[in-house]
Amino acid sequence: MEKLSEILGDKDIEIIGDKMRKKRNLDLYEGGIIIELREAKQYLNFVEETLNKAREYLKNQNLLK
Repeated sequence: MEKLSEILGDKDIEIIGDKMRKKRNLDLYEGGIIIELREAKQYLNFVEETLNKAREYLKNQNLLK
């Protein structure tokens, strides 16, 4: 996430991605939390936006057609 954040010039990618990873690890390894539907939708939206940014970056680098 750190490198993706750096390449795309968006610090939120690293911050939000790390938050998502920590919650997943807590849930998987410690039986911790349940992610609400609202939060899941926000995470999905974040991932879709990040994927779109990455696609646009790759297009601009002529790495994706």
